[in-house]
Amino acid sequence: MLSLFGIDMKRTLHLLFVAVAITWLSSSQLPGQSLVFSEDFSGFTTGTHSSPSTYDQSESLDTKTYEPGWTGYKVYSAGGEIKIGTASVNGWITTPLVDLTGLTGTAILRFDISRWPDDATIVQVYLNGASLGDPLEPTDEFQTVELSLADAGSSCSIKFESLSKRFYLDNIQISDENVTYITNYDQSQTLIRIYPNPASAFICFENLTGYNKLDIYNITGSLIRTYQTGDRDKLQIGLSGIPAGIYIIRFTGFQGVFTSRIIKYE
Repeated sequence: MLSLFGIDMKRTLHLLFVAVAITWLSSSQLPGQSLVFSEDFSGFTTGTHSSPSTYDQSESLDTKTYEPGWTGYKVYSAGGEIKIGTASVNGWITTPLVDLTGLTGTAILRFDISRWPDDATIVQVYLNGASLGDPLEPTDEFQTVELSLADAGSSCSIKFESLSKRFYLDNIQISDENVTYITNYDQSQTLIRIYPNPASAFICFENLTGYNKLDIYNITGSLIRTYQTGDRDKLQIGLSGIPAGIYIIRFTGFQGVFTSRIIKYE
């Protein structure tokens, strides 16, 4: 379990990530991506995925997120992710206003979503108050959804609303990338799982089918380690010798490119 010191470190390191790594991500080190907004809900530490907190956090979202301006209804902590809605009451959450002027291409929204097990969940995403794509029907397992924000203009806010039942949300990012707009996402595509994150001694990656190489960069853009994943679906790496800080990971393979970040703490 991550200590309160570790949680504070994660927030401190994220500020450094915002100040330095966003600029780096827009460089040629990670071609095709410039990140302007990111939220991983790591401040929602109570509860777990299988047993979320029963306390509605809607009135205190800004105390647990990296940037202020969040609003919501029926938002519950689930151990580093959030659950939205209850069995009988639909919920929603809206991001702060995001400045898109730093992007050079079409803005892309990426997020991870799943449903409460066996719920007939339907989720609608809204861009500046207008429906974005078709309603989503999440599965029990987390999946990554990517949607174009081509009509966003110079700024946007994103609302995730349950039209029916409960869902989980994690890892929201807005960037510009060369991806295809999808309204009915591939139900067979699964998210690369990263755990524990933050980590101290080791970190694991699962659902690697379609990726054969992992590169790890520090926030200055220097490549510090490379791993060949081969045909393995799971990879565990030791973090000995890696200083505490935020690192960018980049998986490549016939599935394409998957980038995220990991945090090493002492």
